[in-house]
Amino acid sequence: MIRVAWVRGAYLNNFEGQNYNLKGTDIHITGISSKYPIDSAIPFPLIRLSSPADIPSMPLLRYIPPVRLFTKYICNRLIGDSQMLVGLEKLAPSFDIFHTADPHYYYSYQLAQLRAKNLIKRLIVTSWETIPFNNESVPHKKKLKQFVLDHADQFVCYTQKAADTLNKEGISMKKITVIKLGIDQTIFFPPDNRSTEVKTILFVGRLVEEKGILDLYEAFAGIRTPTVKLRIVGNGPLKKSLLRCIAADGLENRVSIEQHSYSDMPTVFREADMFILPSRTTPTWEEQYGMVLAEAMASGLPVITTSTGAIHEVTGDAALTVEAGDTRAMGRAMRQLITDKKKYTQKSEAALHRAQEYLDSHKTAKIIGTIYSEIYEKISNHGSNPYS
Repeated sequence: MIRVAWVRGAYLNNFEGQNYNLKGTDIHITGISSKYPIDSAIPFPLIRLSSPADIPSMPLLRYIPPVRLFTKYICNRLIGDSQMLVGLEKLAPSFDIFHTADPHYYYSYQLAQLRAKNLIKRLIVTSWETIPFNNESVPHKKKLKQFVLDHADQFVCYTQKAADTLNKEGISMKKITVIKLGIDQTIFFPPDNRSTEVKTILFVGRLVEEKGILDLYEAFAGIRTPTVKLRIVGNGPLKKSLLRCIAADGLENRVSIEQHSYSDMPTVFREADMFILPSRTTPTWEEQYGMVLAEAMASGLPVITTSTGAIHEVTGDAALTVEAGDTRAMGRAMRQLITDKKKYTQKSEAALHRAQEYLDSHKTAKIIGTIYSEIYEKISNHGSNPYS
């Protein structure tokens, strides 16, 4: 049996975790999270460790927004990151492979320290980042990130853009494997009979400027077809501003803002007729993947999105793509799918085909299983020498 620790701290979630469902194989994965991860409904056992990142999520503090910013600020300045996992080093003897997330997280640094001392056998790092030398503005964070890059055995990237970013930061392409994250298509799938009549346009994501939610609302406000509604699923600092705009424009009957658990989302996607992700790029962030795109496509929804980050690697030519911030172009794309049934059907079928071909979590899991088996074989053949 190959024992793998899948370390994700406070950001552990099943959006990514569904791609690591290796039940029925000789690979046994255990998730390692903080006490309050994003989503603990992963398809394998979970160990929760205390973390400074949990402070803003504690019951008495979670409704005080400044706590999150203060915790992050203090931890970044003192140690480089809030994502420390207390007692992580005690798990070292229990696993053959540790697979951590991005190199700028403190728990990745904790594992790299153990690897440098030869106290763990192999360290794999997943890197999502698509902006070279990002997360280096704070000296402590830059130092721990570089230490992780220097001591990891192998890297996994979900896009070629992320792999190219690592390469620019000094990592050989020989140490990087690129795989596409997928969706469990036994859960995310189209309704039996999807009409070409557009009644519901769906957005799923954080309500922040970089997700382009204000651009989407502006573009939708120009759609005069009264039967077409905008369903916004998410939460964030722009919620109050959006509610004020909706009230001022008299669109309460056409625009809704909701929150749902991840288990509800397959139904939410099946109830929609079109999906839009209008992401923008900032100096320190761009769309690194867009799992909601894969979920929408697997649900057979025609997609409108923007030409930012690594989005095109997910959608290919299946989506209608506009420039970020171009609300007029976004509005035209919406109207085209609303009025042109042939175009609607074409984009719906293209989205579903791409999801089935390239974005299937079961196919991804097989690739990940091969990665673990190959690195475990190296352990067996060469021991845990850091230079083998």
